[in-house]
Amino acid sequence: MSAFVRLEPALVHKIWGGKRLGEPNEVGEGVGEAWILSAREDNPSIVASGPHAGESFLDYVNELGPAGLGKNAEVMDAFPTLIKFIDAATPLSIQVHPNDAYARANGMPYGKTEMWIILAADPGAFLYLGVREQMTPEEFAAAIADGFIEDKLNRVPVKPGDVYFIQAGTLHAIGGGILLAEVQQNSDTTYRVWDFGRVGADGKPRELHIPQACDVANLAPLAGLGDLEDPQAVPGGTRQMVGQGSCFRTERWVLDGAADLPVSADSFMAVILLAGSADLTLGDQTAAGKAGETYFVPAQDAELHVTPGANGCTLLRVTVPAA
Repeated sequence: MSAFVRLEPALVHKIWGGKRLGEPNEVGEGVGEAWILSAREDNPSIVASGPHAGESFLDYVNELGPAGLGKNAEVMDAFPTLIKFIDAATPLSIQVHPNDAYARANGMPYGKTEMWIILAADPGAFLYLGVREQMTPEEFAAAIADGFIEDKLNRVPVKPGDVYFIQAGTLHAIGGGILLAEVQQNSDTTYRVWDFGRVGADGKPRELHIPQACDVANLAPLAGLGDLEDPQAVPGGTRQMVGQGSCFRTERWVLDGAADLPVSADSFMAVILLAGSADLTLGDQTAAGKAGETYFVPAQDAELHVTPGANGCTLLRVTVPAA
């Protein structure tokens, strides 16, 4: 039976980053993103427990081999999933991501479909999410050029616990004062549409990607925004499926009693403790988990036993679905 490991995040400073994930850098940029499960070369997570402690998660995954990732991930072009915490002190740029077909036609393994779980939100915080009314590509380009694109998008108020699924092609931006968890395809491709007139650390406006955005943006209003399946009772609490794409399936477990999280040979499992604490046990291995920590369980036929602390716990269980 393969052991599970705890991961430490790669911290990424951003012009819009806040102070909840780490300290600002020398040019005053806050930590905007903590890449808590990343097998990317640019910002890999770090294995923080067991005999592989200190290795990059990318090296660990390569040593683990296909069987440790599971049958569902074996058929994919690259490690499928990227998970982050995002702390937006000010709004991110209005942006859009390509789908798989567009990405592959341009030399990338994946597009970027993602989902957000709101962890904290200042009073009045909101997301930009999708267009309010149908637009033509010409109207979209004109709204960007004239500086009115903000007025064309939905402003969605948010509160802790809300979940939003962001299909590739959806225009969006995280507003200021929001901390969230993001589960996404393993892609960092972003086409920036509008950046509120900001300049980067070099004093120059950040690059926009208008032609690419026009190619991939969905200019029809969204349906079913924020809809979720109802939580289902399980031993120890509830389980709720909160989002599924081609490269991830995310469940939210809210526990006040002991529970067993299934692991299979079909997929690895990532466990992110969002609130509370819990002892995690697999075979003869036990870890005392606390809020903010991420654990990676290699693919195998087993169960991860979770014993919540006195105040219970909330966690995300992320796996890779069958193609």
